[in-house]
Amino acid sequence: MHRAELARHLQTSRATITNTVTGLLERGMVEPEGLSADIAAGEGKAPLKEKLVLARRAGIIGAAIHQDDTTIVGLGELDGRVISTRALPCSPDATGRERISTALAALRELLDELPAPHPQLHGLHVAPNTLVNRHTGEVLGGATSRRWSEINIRDEYEEGLGTAVVLENLARHAAYAQYGALESPPPRNLLHVSLSFGVALGQVLDGRIISGAHGGAGELGHVSIDSNGPVCRCSNRGCLFTYAGADTVLEECRIVTGTPLSLDEAIDLALAGDDRVVSIFSRAGAAVGMALNSVCNLLDPDLILIGGHLSRAGDVILDPLRDALFRNALPLFGRDLRIEPAVTLSDQALVHASLRALRLDVDLAAAVLAAHDPAAVAIS
Repeated sequence: MHRAELARHLQTSRATITNTVTGLLERGMVEPEGLSADIAAGEGKAPLKEKLVLARRAGIIGAAIHQDDTTIVGLGELDGRVISTRALPCSPDATGRERISTALAALRELLDELPAPHPQLHGLHVAPNTLVNRHTGEVLGGATSRRWSEINIRDEYEEGLGTAVVLENLARHAAYAQYGALESPPPRNLLHVSLSFGVALGQVLDGRIISGAHGGAGELGHVSIDSNGPVCRCSNRGCLFTYAGADTVLEECRIVTGTPLSLDEAIDLALAGDDRVVSIFSRAGAAVGMALNSVCNLLDPDLILIGGHLSRAGDVILDPLRDALFRNALPLFGRDLRIEPAVTLSDQALVHASLRALRLDVDLAAAVLAAHDPAAVAIS
């Protein structure tokens, strides 16, 4: 933004902003966008309407994304551009402490690869695959979050890197990443359902992630669809997870085939038309559609994307899902609602989504100005 916009944004005078920006320009902390020969960095000159961007010397931001079997970390510029990424395979049974230790080591390595002196890390966006209070860092998922138990995710990362941490459950991060990958114009209200070893939902409304009061929004897998159904590991009965979770689907496929299939092998059989396996995936899809009918009554989305490991089964699971949802859908949302498969995103796209999400929660321009001159951001 240019200096006049900064003054309005920070609710301070243009004179104060001009003095502060002049100092930042001289120190190479900000620079005019698209430097030209007649406006060189460090000269302390920029017209009032010249758009300014934060230079790397002003600092960087980072990301740590904890998927079931992979941890992805990355660093980026303050404007959200990705500098570097690294993907680290991990066991689905790895504990939260092990995952964080691996991520911290990788982030430090990425920092060490930057030219010295290292820029300040102004914030880290962390997307764990567990139910966590995004404000306190406490893991509060009970038995469903046992691998992350007895650990405070926020504290571990803040102590490990000495920077501000923004937490967002993996399902909501996935929704925001998918939203960023859509062509314009984007949907107003996007839902992303992840069908994997858990069943989770993320919502993006008008470009903002909907997290709930504590960061617990979207636990679709623990919505009961049958009060007389099997007992879930969360202690409730008939949770969607017990019908459509990958563990349940895989176990049923192993029983009907009499072989110790992997999940990918079961999906391949479904795609090949094996009737025994197709019926299992169809039942799982119909259960998800039944649950989503209630979700649509509450949230009125215009696009639902289906992702996660089970989504690789394509129409084998999507067709019964759509049938179950639209069979009882109200015309208001059912008429124009689209249900489509999510796209596969690169590690760079996932990190970029984290960096953009961090910018929604952290005022990075104010942080840089405060580091230079705390008085410059005092509200007048």
